[in-house]
Amino acid sequence: MKSMSMQPVNNNLTKTLIIKFFGTFGSEMLSFAISLYILRRTGSALGMGVSLITGPLISVCLTPFVGYAVDSYSHKKIMVASQLGTIISLLLFAFCFTAFPQAYFLILVVLIALLAITDGFLTTAVQASLAQLFNKDDLQKANSLNQSISSLAEFLAPVLGAVVYTLVTLNVFAYLEVIFETVALIAILVLKFTKIRRPISNQGMQTEGTENHLGSNFMAGLRFLWENKLYLMFSGSSGVINFFFATINVGLPFFLVDRLHLSNTQYGLTESAFAGGMFLGGLVLSRLPLKNQSLKVAYFSLAVFSLIIALIGLPSLLTLPKAAYALVFITINLVLGLLLVFSNTPVEVYMQQHIPEEMQGRVFSMDETLSSVLMPAGTIVFGILFDRLDVFAVFIFGGFMMLLLSCWAFVVINHHRETALISEQK
Repeated sequence: MKSMSMQPVNNNLTKTLIIKFFGTFGSEMLSFAISLYILRRTGSALGMGVSLITGPLISVCLTPFVGYAVDSYSHKKIMVASQLGTIISLLLFAFCFTAFPQAYFLILVVLIALLAITDGFLTTAVQASLAQLFNKDDLQKANSLNQSISSLAEFLAPVLGAVVYTLVTLNVFAYLEVIFETVALIAILVLKFTKIRRPISNQGMQTEGTENHLGSNFMAGLRFLWENKLYLMFSGSSGVINFFFATINVGLPFFLVDRLHLSNTQYGLTESAFAGGMFLGGLVLSRLPLKNQSLKVAYFSLAVFSLIIALIGLPSLLTLPKAAYALVFITINLVLGLLLVFSNTPVEVYMQQHIPEEMQGRVFSMDETLSSVLMPAGTIVFGILFDRLDVFAVFIFGGFMMLLLSCWAFVVINHHRETALISEQK
């Protein structure tokens, strides 16, 4: 009986991993090709900036619609519709890119916008669906392995993308992406939802028009976050972490190449180590029974992560050969990648386990939007800081701010648990 009950879970796990790998691998490879194409054709930082800002702007505009749709309608139907929308967008792009080559930039921006729309619905629907696809005890394993497979895809995509880019045109890239998205679509179609989702509770939100209903639905999500300070802290801290994570995204390449003068191969190995650490972290976390200690583990990992960032410039004070520097930073990045998974995944699992299913779409949508906006903002801010200030000072500032955030999170979590214990005693 036990093996029979576990079979749907194992089947769903395999399918979600297929969805994650092929969806992430295809989109990351296409994103790499688009960025390289725009940079080479335009030679303009502005053109690159427009392509990078399009996605976050779309996410902000879509937030109320995504949350409303995911909390109101079948997750599986939303996932299928999103995948079909992605496939159709890619096919139209391939046609228009060939038929109207002079309008390539406009066509690419429209494609980025369309993919941002479909990805917004798909990502939120998948995240809100995990509680229906897996039991609470299996959520940590599912999220951890999803993180591992995503890291693997993100590692492989630019490597293979660079090779394929030299062999085929951009419209052929789109056709390759169609193949990957079709595989993900098939996996979505055969998903077995183990729970019946409760319909959204309107609780007096019925209004005369869809627009008013959409607005009241979105405001109900904001009220839910405001009234549940723990979840508000999770969403806010996630966005702030994405902002300060630019310390690594911007600062580390600059530090390793400009200051330590690592070769392209050595720098590439340090970058690969970060993805390797995330892959390893997901595998390890899928085997660890964190249970009641999950949040403490998450923010302790963030605290250690922050300390490493603050002190990351110290190895350069030693006089070492380039190969030794490369080995040191391969180790550092491996540890950072592992810690990042340990700080993110337990929080995601906790939210999936405890946020009411009829609210998850709105909460996850707002969380995703906040992160997608603050990450490019952090890239701009820290790009300026690293250009104008001492590198060591910027690393210390970024690491110290994240350390303060993790300490504040510990205080909020302990207060929440003390309040819960008092309520239970009453």
